[in-house]
Amino acid sequence: MKKFRLLGFDTKKWNGTYEEGRILITRSRKRWENYPGESFMIFEDKWRNQLVELERRYSISKKAKLFTRCPECNTLLIDTTAEDVKDKIPERVYLTATHFKICPNCGKIYWSGTHVKRIREEFERIFGGIGG
Repeated sequence: MKKFRLLGFDTKKWNGTYEEGRILITRSRKRWENYPGESFMIFEDKWRNQLVELERRYSISKKAKLFTRCPECNTLLIDTTAEDVKDKIPERVYLTATHFKICPNCGKIYWSGTHVKRIREEFERIFGGIGG
């Protein structure tokens, strides 16, 4: 679910009820067969291969808006300044990073570090290119 959120998709754990406008993505044949709305059954075990399955069905790479959602709580991130988060981040980050986002729900702070580059490169390897 976190990988899908990193791609910018609104995701949440299924609570057992139908929600209009949501697609159930599951590995459970029983859930897939009994869900009254649109659903997609995942067959692969590894997350990279699962993303490939979703790409084939939904062209998710074209709809991706990387790093726009909090991977922890799914809330849309908002831009913030280094000054606003100065006391909440390591000093070296304050001195080197230029772009920050914060989750208005859980308060987590994100910035473009080497991890962002690695994640973007991994998605590009999986999809052969990526949208936003």
